[in-house]
Amino acid sequence: MDKLKSAKLKKRAVIAVAAVALAVAMVLNTEFVSGTASAAGQPGAFEPTSFAEDKWPDLITGITDKAVDVTVLAPVADADPAAAGKQYGQDLGAGSFAFPVKATGTVSGVDDTFITLTVPGMPAADAVRIPVGLALNGAPIRDAAGTIKYGDFSNQTDYQEVADALKDLSAKKVLAAADPTSLNGKQITVFGATATGGPPNSYLINPVKIEVVQ
Repeated sequence: MDKLKSAKLKKRAVIAVAAVALAVAMVLNTEFVSGTASAAGQPGAFEPTSFAEDKWPDLITGITDKAVDVTVLAPVADADPAAAGKQYGQDLGAGSFAFPVKATGTVSGVDDTFITLTVPGMPAADAVRIPVGLALNGAPIRDAAGTIKYGDFSNQTDYQEVADALKDLSAKKVLAAADPTSLNGKQITVFGATATGGPPNSYLINPVKIEVVQ
């Protein structure tokens, strides 16, 4: 019995020593990372302003290259927005569309909210305006070129914040540079984006480029 008991004790001792050795080996092969270093290794929070600034040149190119003249778009959209969307726009789902568009006309009015354009060839009941204040909307600019999709973002908040950042860029880079108060009576060409869902017979062109023709 003493020999059996002694053998069991030796076996337990061997197991205990092996366990300790394994634990030591695990510690020696483990890289401990500080909280600061761990945070640095994680993806940073989404930055809508940086994202918008990075995408802005491509959006200008995409919208200007694909832009349909508003005098071509308006008759189709007045009669059937869905047909116009399929032919000229980006399908946003739920019957909504965004359009890359351009217009050449004479500035007939400027206020804190809109630059109003008189565009030859437009249906008589239709109005063309460029938002300059609270009416300015970055969502059509985000959507009209078709290069930025909802699926590119992890959540709705990031998607909306990009639209807000693009609105700010339009205000700073396009409208501020054009100086709306100086445009009254001038002929201009505007490239930008409009979308369905607004007032009927009203085309609000959120601008990415404004050129003074004369």
